[in-house]
Amino acid sequence: MKSPLNLVKSLLAVAGVAAVSAVSAAPAWAFSFSNIAGGDTPGDAYVNSFTFDVFQMNSSVLFHISNSGNAAAPSMFISKVLFDDNGYLSWPSANISNIGEVAFNGGASNDQLPQGGNDFTTDYAFSRLPGAGNAFGIQANETLVLGFTGDYNNVISALNNGALKIGLHVQALPNGQSDSYISSSSSNTQDTPEPLTMLAAGAAVGFGTMFKKQRAQAQKAE
Repeated sequence: MKSPLNLVKSLLAVAGVAAVSAVSAAPAWAFSFSNIAGGDTPGDAYVNSFTFDVFQMNSSVLFHISNSGNAAAPSMFISKVLFDDNGYLSWPSANISNIGEVAFNGGASNDQLPQGGNDFTTDYAFSRLPGAGNAFGIQANETLVLGFTGDYNNVISALNNGALKIGLHVQALPNGQSDSYISSSSSNTQDTPEPLTMLAAGAAVGFGTMFKKQRAQAQKAE
């Protein structure tokens, strides 16, 4: 018969994993970008290479802006990220756990998004740091993480209805051309769990199964 201490340990293990799951289960949404109607077209075929995820971390909202790359345009990189904010964000910060050799600076700005026109008014702008070639831009399989203070639910709603928009300027397209994109606000979002949450949930199931086996063995031994 298994000792009560071992059973208690199993229960504590399950409780601990559940607690980790609760802490790590910060909401996350995935968004895509769209081509600019009536604008330049050199990058239209590559629009699906650029996405961003939005995470909540306490009172902060984190934007993970990624370039998945494209074999037809292997050198392209994101050189600028701009926000048409309308008051949803404040206290910007850059380079929060970037993926790859990515380095940007910026903040409050009225820098203009190329092709953005009157439909995009910049409140915050971030540009890659100077470097040789594409260095420090968001190249293939790299991610820039930007943070703001803001209400997560309001930010998600604003992204979905177009009140808050993100613009990208991409350079080094084929033939040395560039193009711009604006975040999509229609049927391009999905709820996505964080990897740590999925791992913790899986571990909880494993511990739960282990506990059931131990209890069954204890009952047979009685």
